[in-house]
Amino acid sequence: MKDHTDTVTIDLLGGKRPRGRPATGCAMTAAERKRLQRERAGRVTFTVELPEELVEQFNDFLKFKDLTKSAVIEKLIRSQLLRKR
Repeated sequence: MKDHTDTVTIDLLGGKRPRGRPATGCAMTAAERKRLQRERAGRVTFTVELPEELVEQFNDFLKFKDLTKSAVIEKLIRSQLLRKR
């Protein structure tokens, strides 16, 4: 006989446990996981406003070079703004 408050032990007479890992009740949302990933990587979100035609040309450049926006902006800032003079 099984105690009615016991949720871990399965019945010997045909009881099945549900599939998968048991829920812990403290799961993070996708946004929380991404925020923690950025913090571990030392990344910060940076927002700018640009003219629409410039954004279109920038997106065309990204398709041509097969790069990410972050990689291109980081390279430009390092090479043009933070270089030693």
